[in-house]
Amino acid sequence: MRFISKLWLISVSCLLGMGTQFLSIPMTASDLALGMNPLLNRNGLWNPALLQPHSIGSEVYFSYGNGLGGLDLTSLSYIQSKGKMTRGFNLRYSGLNDLELRGNKPQTEPIAFYTASGMSIDGAISFQSNENHFGLSVRWVDMTLYMENSSGFAMDFGYWRPITKKGKLGLSLLNIGKMNSFLLEEPSLPIRLLSGFSWESNFSSFSNTFFTSVEYAFLPKTGLFNFGNEIQWKNILFQASAIFSQNEKSISGGIGWRSGLYGFHYAIQLGSQNIGTPQIFDFYILLP
Repeated sequence: MRFISKLWLISVSCLLGMGTQFLSIPMTASDLALGMNPLLNRNGLWNPALLQPHSIGSEVYFSYGNGLGGLDLTSLSYIQSKGKMTRGFNLRYSGLNDLELRGNKPQTEPIAFYTASGMSIDGAISFQSNENHFGLSVRWVDMTLYMENSSGFAMDFGYWRPITKKGKLGLSLLNIGKMNSFLLEEPSLPIRLLSGFSWESNFSSFSNTFFTSVEYAFLPKTGLFNFGNEIQWKNILFQASAIFSQNEKSISGGIGWRSGLYGFHYAIQLGSQNIGTPQIFDFYILLP
């Protein structure tokens, strides 16, 4: 029993370290290819003010892939416009399956198998006042380890506006909230402050967007810089970015295609962590 208790505490520590951080990892191919920039993803995950519906109708995005360490990633987004306000819905899930519980002494078979997972459900709105765009998200967060669970609520605040005809400036503050206690500890939410700048240009049949962003994360306390570019040619997207921080360096690339009511997107990331190669697929449906 002492062996189980000790390893249980180790598992709890692992979940508290990984736990709410699933709110800070790329969940879509666009996130992975371009980084979590407060100006470049229309689903509003990193800036709720970016919620922008298609002129024809509502949009649905489904994403599936793997993160660092073999983390399973799934997300679903829905965007709809009504009057002057745009509404969005996001569901995110990440999980590690078939984790083994073992004693201190070497043994052939594990004592038990269990799962560590995190899930969030967001409701978001965005609206415009002159050239200023504002957004707000309210989020329910849940994290589970075996039979133990913690849940809570968080909020995001976002803003962006054009500067000149080709540039944009965006700001967002993410994950302001509180979690219930998990055994003896209260998980902390990964509060993040993001700022970004983008510049669009067109030549021939190509559309080009250059961007850069700066992020400060409060859990753990670190700064992150992101640079990248997106090129669109007809119905095809080419994306690339680089991320730099004190403990991380990575490069990402993605390609997407959209025609009519359907589209898909694929992205991959290579980094200095040496604990896997994240890859994510997106599927897009326009509902007229």
